Amino acid sequence: MKIVVDIGACDDPSEVTRGSALALQDDKSLELVLCGNKDELNKTLSLYNLDENRLQIVDAKDVITNLDVPTVAIRHKTESSLVKAFDVLKNDDVVGLISAGNTGAVLSGGVLRLGRIKGIHRPALAPILPTVNGKEVCLIDSGANVDCRPEFLVEFALMGVSYMKAVFGLENPKVGLVSNGVEDKKGNELVKETALRLKELPINFVGNMEARDALSGNYDVLVCDGFVGNVLLKSIEGTASMVIKTLKSAIMSDGLSKFGALFMKKAFSTVKSSMNYQNKGGAPLLGVEKIIVKAHGASNSDAIKVAINQVKKMHEGNLIANIKNGLSSLTANENN
Repeated sequence: MKIVVDIGACDDPSEVTRGSALALQDDKSLELVLCGNKDELNKTLSLYNLDENRLQIVDAKDVITNLDVPTVAIRHKTESSLVKAFDVLKNDDVVGLISAGNTGAVLSGGVLRLGRIKGIHRPALAPILPTVNGKEVCLIDSGANVDCRPEFLVEFALMGVSYMKAVFGLENPKVGLVSNGVEDKKGNELVKETALRLKELPINFVGNMEARDALSGNYDVLVCDGFVGNVLLKSIEGTASMVIKTLKSAIMSDGLSKFGALFMKKAFSTVKSSMNYQNKGGAPLLGVEKIIVKAHGASNSDAIKVAINQVKKMHEGNLIANIKNGLSSLTANENN
């Protein structure tokens, strides 16, 4: 199984390289193509005992930065690590791509260099979030499309369902539509029209849901436009960070609290781990013709290793084929 990794304009390319090396060491079925500065890559890779037959380096001295206009950069920065990674992805034997670089450029490259799945108007980012009961929930869209039409959100729902079926083995994922209330009359015009359309599809649509229930474990797929999804995601991240900092401050406030915390160390560690995005890998870009995972710009080696395993699980679950099959229900519904 061959996967291409963009080692470019992220916070720390050496962490992405280390994560790739660790994945290669742990999984003998993997082959990786690393696109980045060859000299820097070799310097980091020399620290690991790797099977060179399963590793290829594509030299790319240029990078797409956050200051670049994504569509312009994808078209004209042909020597950048991301563009070269997309060129590699076009090969039939390469199953997916991982990048921790410019999100807009990854989105643009997915559409311009790879192409959308037939029937998909807009690809969407679909990160996995933890819940209070230990399950995972898919949030789609988390920022790729800030202005949406109802048909976009319907497609997001179908792709989210396909993802949870293919990768997490859920037979009948529960789909919730993010709104300002659970009642049918709540929501803006986009939400109301989307809800009517989702009710007509052969999916387990359980109705509107409120943001406060996003991590309740009562849903498997959360559907919304990219503006709402990004605000929801950042709010969750900010709240998790605040809770951890407040808890730490309270524990360190006096000796008795510190002593009591010793008996809760394992529980605190579990909570902290569940809130750590590094343990979840990255956000898949669903709706394009191959598997793409957008990792966080600050991803460490463990997060990259998880992201590589994400791509593997998505490929083994025949995700792209499942999305295409899921779209057939939409086509059938339109014909009726």
